[in-house]
Amino acid sequence: MTKYRGQLYIFEGIDNVGKTTIISELCSKLNKDGISFSNYSFPGKEPQTLGDLVCQLHNKSEKYLKNELDPLSIQLLHIAAHIDTINSNILPDLKAGKIVLLDRSWWSTYAYGLASGISKKAITQIIKPEIDILKYVPCKIFLIKRNLHSSEYNEEKINTILNSYEELNEKYRKSNLVEVVDNNNDLSLTINKIYKTIGNHEKYKLNIQKSIKVIPSSIYKIYWEFAKKRQDIFFNRINGEYPWTSDPILKKYKFTNSYRASDRVSQFLLKHVIYNNVAYSPEDTFFRIILFKLFNKIETWLRLEESLGEITYHNYSYEKYDEFFTRLLVSKEKIYSAAYIMPSGKGSYGYDKKHRNNLKLLEMMMKDNITRKIAKAKKLEQVYQLFLSYPTIGKFLAFQYSIDINYSELCDFNENSFVVAGPGAINGIHKCFNSIGFYSPEDIIRFMTDKQIEEFERLKLDFKDLWGRPLHLIDCQNLFCEFDKYTRVAFPDEKNGRRRIKQLFTANSNKIEYFYPPKWEINYKIDWR
Repeated sequence: MTKYRGQLYIFEGIDNVGKTTIISELCSKLNKDGISFSNYSFPGKEPQTLGDLVCQLHNKSEKYLKNELDPLSIQLLHIAAHIDTINSNILPDLKAGKIVLLDRSWWSTYAYGLASGISKKAITQIIKPEIDILKYVPCKIFLIKRNLHSSEYNEEKINTILNSYEELNEKYRKSNLVEVVDNNNDLSLTINKIYKTIGNHEKYKLNIQKSIKVIPSSIYKIYWEFAKKRQDIFFNRINGEYPWTSDPILKKYKFTNSYRASDRVSQFLLKHVIYNNVAYSPEDTFFRIILFKLFNKIETWLRLEESLGEITYHNYSYEKYDEFFTRLLVSKEKIYSAAYIMPSGKGSYGYDKKHRNNLKLLEMMMKDNITRKIAKAKKLEQVYQLFLSYPTIGKFLAFQYSIDINYSELCDFNENSFVVAGPGAINGIHKCFNSIGFYSPEDIIRFMTDKQIEEFERLKLDFKDLWGRPLHLIDCQNLFCEFDKYTRVAFPDEKNGRRRIKQLFTANSNKIEYFYPPKWEINYKIDWR
C-alpha cells in the first residue's frame, strides 16, 4: 500500500438506494474544495472502454447475440471490465495521489451473481482476480441502505442480494473496512457524514497502514510456544515423566490439550459413546453423541447408564430421562459441564428446566431424520449448516457438534475443510495480531494451520505432533482460545478483556489409554509398553 498515495472509496448497495446521487454530490464538494479526485463506476460507461461494451452487451444482448447470455458469462464479462478499469485508470490515479470514488466493486458481482442463480463456489472463483488486485487498497466501503419502494427485481431476488451484502458486511466487520450508511434521512446529512470520513486524510493514512496486512503482535510467538508446552505435557504424562512442565501458569491452571481429540471428555466420547464395541444404528449413534454433548459431562453419562441401562434412541423415553435429570438436580448435583454454556432453550421449547428443552431439541432432530441428511451432506460445512438450522444452536455449538459427529462413521470429512472461530478464539486472534487486515478470523486460523511446520522450525520449537498427525483447523481454533486464557496471566496488560482464569488444574489419577477415530489411522502407532 505504501506505493499508493491516493485513497479509494467504494460505494455499494442494491439498485435504487441513491449511490449515484451521493457520489455526484461528493464530487461537487471535492471539486469545490480543490481536492484531486476521480470517479468511476463498474462495469463502466465511459465511451470506447471494455466496460461500455459490457454494459451494451448486458442490457441489449439480443442486438448482438443469437441466444440469451448465460448469467455466469455476464458476471465474467463484468469482472473483466472491472480489471481493465482498475489497471488502466484506478491504480494510476491512486499512485498519483488522487482520491478515487468507485461505484460498485466485486461485492456487486457476488451479490447479483448469487441472485441470478450462480453457485457460491463459482461466483467466489470468478471474483478472485479482482480481489487480488484491490483487497489491500480501499480505505472504506460505504454500504448504502434505503427503504425500497419499487424495484425491477422480484422479492426473492431482492432478499438474496440484500442477504449477500449483509454476509460481506459481517465478514469484514472486524476490520472496520465497511461503514453502513442509512440513506432514508436528510440527503445533506448523509453527504456531510461521508465527506467527513473522506476528508479525514491523516486518520486514514494511519488506518491503511494498520489494516492492509496481517501484523503479528509482540506476543505472537507465545501462541506457538504454548502449543509446544501443552503438547509436551501430554507426552510427559503418557511417558510418566515428572514434573510434566516447569511453566508455573500451566501448573496452576487448567488448559485443554493442543489437540482437541486428546482431551479427557473427547476421549470418553470416542471410546465409550461412539466406539465401544457395539454396532449401533446411525440413529442410535447420532442420539448417543448429541445426548452426551448436550451435557458434555462424563459423570452425567455414567450416572445415566447406571440408572437407565444402555443408551439408545430405541430405548429413549422423555419421561424417564426427565425424571432422572430432575432427581440429580434435586440432589444438588451438577449435570452440565462448565466447558461451555448450553442455551436454556425456554424461548423455543417453553420449559423452565434447561434439560427438558435440551431433550426436546434432541427429539426434534431425531424426528427430522437428521442422520439421513448428514449422510447426504457433501462437505463438513453442510453438516454445520444443518445443526445451525435448529433452535438454540448457535455458530459455536453447531461447529463443535459437527466435529463430534465427524469423529464417527456417520460422515467422513477432512477437518481442514471448514472452521468457525468461537468467541474465545477471536479474542486470542486479536491478542496474537495487531491487525488481521481484511481477513476473517477463520482465514487467520487457516493461515496458522498451513504455516505450523514453518513457524515451529523458524522459532526453533521441537513440536511433537500427534503420532504424525499435524494440527488441524479445529486444533488451531482451540489453541487461540487457550492462548487467550494463558496470556491473561502471562501478559495481563496485553489488550483489554478478562484478566483471570476460572478453572484451576487438578490432576486426575485415572490414566487414559488414548484412542482416536480409526479413520485417522494413528491408533496402531501408539505404544503403551
